[in-house]
Amino acid sequence: MLRNYYLALFLISSLLSIIYVFRWNKRYSIYFTVMFSIIPPSILGYWIEASAPDLDIALIGVKLTYVSGCFCTLAVALTILYLCKFEINRILSKIMFSFSTLIFIFSLTGGYNQLFYKTVEFSLGNGLKRTYGPIHHAFIAMVLIYFAISIIAIVRGFRRPSVVSKNTVSLLFALQVVSMACFFLSRLLFDSLDLVPASYIIGQIVFLIIADRLVLYDVDAAAISVGMSRGIVGVVFFDRNKRFLGANEAAQKVLTEINDYIIDSVPDKQNSMYRFFLKLMDEVDKNDEVIVHNLTRGEKIYKISGDELRDGRRIRGYNFNIIDDTQEQNYLKLMCEYNDTLQKEVDKQTKHLIEMHDKFILGMADMVENRDGNTGGHIKRTSQGVRILMDEIIKDDSFELKDEFVKAIIKAAPMHDIGKISVDDAVLRKPGKFTPEEFEKMKTHPAKGAEILEKLLGDLGDDYFKKIAINVANFHHERMDGSGYPRGLKGDEIPLEARIMAIADVYDALVSKRCYKEAMTFEQADKIIMEGMGPQFDKKLENAYIAARPRLEEYYRSMPD
Repeated sequence: MLRNYYLALFLISSLLSIIYVFRWNKRYSIYFTVMFSIIPPSILGYWIEASAPDLDIALIGVKLTYVSGCFCTLAVALTILYLCKFEINRILSKIMFSFSTLIFIFSLTGGYNQLFYKTVEFSLGNGLKRTYGPIHHAFIAMVLIYFAISIIAIVRGFRRPSVVSKNTVSLLFALQVVSMACFFLSRLLFDSLDLVPASYIIGQIVFLIIADRLVLYDVDAAAISVGMSRGIVGVVFFDRNKRFLGANEAAQKVLTEINDYIIDSVPDKQNSMYRFFLKLMDEVDKNDEVIVHNLTRGEKIYKISGDELRDGRRIRGYNFNIIDDTQEQNYLKLMCEYNDTLQKEVDKQTKHLIEMHDKFILGMADMVENRDGNTGGHIKRTSQGVRILMDEIIKDDSFELKDEFVKAIIKAAPMHDIGKISVDDAVLRKPGKFTPEEFEKMKTHPAKGAEILEKLLGDLGDDYFKKIAINVANFHHERMDGSGYPRGLKGDEIPLEARIMAIADVYDALVSKRCYKEAMTFEQADKIIMEGMGPQFDKKLENAYIAARPRLEEYYRSMPD
């Protein structure tokens, strides 16, 4: 019966060790590997002892059990110190290892002298019977010392929830209690059955659970594994349930709020830094690539990059790297300020060139008007007329005009007659009405104006304004019924800007005094404009004209005779 019990424990232990091998990670502590290597042969020793046909075989089995008794208890104690962040002096750890080795060596002398076992007896029915010597008492003392050291480390771990996982500490404490209970109950209550190997199995299960999450807690090792140096780059980890896993010293210095976080717990959502991390975690979930945010702390600027926390191919949580990006950000800021200054200077010079260009074109328009003895002040008046009309047109949502269009047509209005510069003085300055031949020559000025503006505005860089200006010059004498010039366009074939210019141009011609006619009254001019709505002017602009009429009349009344 005992043989089957130990054999089952051996098989289970071997299986757990195989699982450990397949799940091994380079960040696992060496003590884990020691434990999983020692426990199966030690449990095999119990089976050998229970199955032994004679004293010599039984002693071999017993000595195998002390491999675990001496070294596994040491490995467990050192692992607990490691997991609880308890730094132990190297000299002390060497003393502990040397003491365990010495006790093990003496255990190998059992049956040959009275130091470890005073007496040894064997029978097939009762197995191995022994009485203990002084070195065995030292072995018991060693086990108790390692237990005491472990408990001290566990208690310290409980007091440092921001550094050590409560779940891990609780598992370690439970394991130590179970191990000690099995150790003493076996000696006090049972003659043959030993519960210690069962406690080894429990220990393997516990350490497999801990090892599964160990890589998540070992933030410094994780930082090194991704090519970062401690003290230069901070790392902060959360699991898939948004629970805090840990942070290295660099991160704790930069983000002081995380020093109050408890490992394996969800921080208070009122904490602004945790809300910041929650936002980053959501972004990591939604993006396939690394997300990056800047965080300013005093005079420092930190770049925080977030990505999935992986253990091999398994996604275990979230990994945030913190890099001091102050120098680079300040450099970028300096470059941006320089570029802004440069751009402002370029804009200033460009604006100056455009203003000079506009003044040049307006100067040409004034020169044309000065040549034309019939239209003094026409440029200024029609420009204001277009502005007044546009104030009303933009109120009509059916046109859906952009601010860019409004500014362009107002700016282009003074250039509408620039083509007259190509008309002979004899025609342009004639005081009376034109003959048919002279009128044909006058009718060339829209197309000529378009050609002139094409050349003058070609290098300006504002293609939209260029198009508006050319259309205003080329088509402001077209009529809706197709009887206008120079192309005889009809209806919506005429660009809107030219249709608007046409109303302002004709209105000014009607209410202004010319050398060959007197100015019409506003009523007479209005009647002609309204009669022209449809055949000559765009009927859709009628409401805007009617709304603008009071301001047009007010403006023209203010003009000197």
